[in-house]
Amino acid sequence: MAKNVAAERLRWIKPILGKEISIENMIKVCPFSERTLKYWLAAYRRHGIAGLEPKSTRPKTCPWETPIAIKEKILGMRKDTTLGSEKTALEVCQARH
Repeated sequence: MAKNVAAERLRWIKPILGKEISIENMIKVCPFSERTLKYWLAAYRRHGIAGLEPKSTRPKTCPWETPIAIKEKILGMRKDTTLGSEKTALEVCQARH
C-alpha cells in the first residue's frame, strides 16, 4: 500500500510510463478518469514525483480586498479622531465627493 498520495498516484501511472499497458486499457481497471491519468502523467513528466503531490486550489489573494494604502489611511483617521467605524466611513465618503 502507498504511504502518501503521490506514491499512490505513481502506482497507477507507472505501468503506463513503462509501456506495460495503454491508457485505454488502464481506464478499464482504474477508478480514475482518462483525464485524471493524463493530468498525472503530464505532471510527473514535468516535475517528477513532486508533481503528483496534491496542491491547494484555494486563491492566493482576494480580488475585493481593500488596498493597504486605504486601510492605513482609515487607521490613521481612527487614531486622530474619536469617531467609530460608521462615522469614519461617512467622512471617507464625504472626502471623496
